[in-house]
Amino acid sequence: MKITAAFTKQFEWETLQSEKLRAAILACYAFFTFIYVLCINLIINNQNRSIDKFPLPVLLLFFLFILFIYEFITNRVLSYRIKKYDQGIHPHFKYITALIEVILITAMLYLYSVYFKNSSLSDVILLSLYYLLVFLSSFYLDKMICVATGGIAAIAYTILHIIDKQNINNNSLMEELMYNKYFVYSTGALLLLSGVAAAFMANQLKNGIMRSIELVEDENKLFNLFSRQISKEVAVELLDNDGKMPSELRFVSVMFIDIRDFTMYAETQEPVDIVKFQNAYFGVVTEVVHKYEGIVNQFLGDGCMVTFGAPLHVDNPAANAIKAALEIKEKLDNEIRKGNMHLFRIGIGIHCGNAVTGNIGTTVKSEYSITGGVVILAARIESENKVYHSQILISKDALEHSGIKDLQVEPMGASSLKGWSHTVDLYKLA
Repeated sequence: MKITAAFTKQFEWETLQSEKLRAAILACYAFFTFIYVLCINLIINNQNRSIDKFPLPVLLLFFLFILFIYEFITNRVLSYRIKKYDQGIHPHFKYITALIEVILITAMLYLYSVYFKNSSLSDVILLSLYYLLVFLSSFYLDKMICVATGGIAAIAYTILHIIDKQNINNNSLMEELMYNKYFVYSTGALLLLSGVAAAFMANQLKNGIMRSIELVEDENKLFNLFSRQISKEVAVELLDNDGKMPSELRFVSVMFIDIRDFTMYAETQEPVDIVKFQNAYFGVVTEVVHKYEGIVNQFLGDGCMVTFGAPLHVDNPAANAIKAALEIKEKLDNEIRKGNMHLFRIGIGIHCGNAVTGNIGTTVKSEYSITGGVVILAARIESENKVYHSQILISKDALEHSGIKDLQVEPMGASSLKGWSHTVDLYKLA
């Protein structure tokens, strides 16, 4: 499966964050080591009561300062890239960085081992710092960088001990062991192998991240396809509930929208022009409906059914439906005046009441549905626009539940609706 550019950019951004963290860790190491050396020097001189004081390792501190500045600048450069360009550093930069870091650390450790040549602590710190450097290379998520860092560290360690052995004056058992050529070569080989292990870890992490990205991309594509067939809100509810939406009774407002004389218009137009007009028309309707927290349940050729209050909770479904209807008419009229749409009239009917919401169907096929008298009555009210030559009709229940003040309505009286046993008071908004 092909990963989209958005997910690829996200992976690059995560890699930049890892590189930034790595630089921050090494900068902190340089800073605290600088403080550590100063403290050690101070402690030794305080305990040493002889006239000769332990000299301050200025050159060692200078290299620590250079390492700190280098890592600090690297961290800032990566931060700038993340904020401004959102793109990675050139791949060669990583290799150069690995080489510079190993050279600086090797120089510092050589000075440290010479300065404290009577202590075996230098060799312990030497190895631990090299292994730390190799381990941190996995933050690049690049196996070649890890192997290169391990190889450079192994070579630097070997050369350092060959040079450093010439400065050893006494031949203690510990020094004989630490500077034995077989021990040195074996340790160098282990450093190289640690680079290979870091490369394996980085590769596994990278593959895991890419697999996760692929799964998210798959789910994202499925969700987009799914939400095009039904409303996005219903799709979210279904996915969150493993496709199960139990039936429940909710107070909703239902709105039916229809285009007047659409059949006559369609007979004189090419199919391409009809689809273009429908897309523009439904685009306006859907935009306004979403603005007022409604969902389009069904597209019905030249019309649609809209629900406010299910599956999303709305504080005042009736008010939202009425406001949406008025704004839909206003926006469509503007499009007609601009010449973006041909002249046409719509019919909107709104009613509110309790309805049964939830999945209807079998385990093989089911769909989210709103059922009840409120749906039937809203459809009947929409049809009455033909009788009253109106564009927006609402029921008395919808008007009263909306609570909208200063709403300009025209009472149409009690209407006998098809298939309804009693009359319904209707009000004209437009």
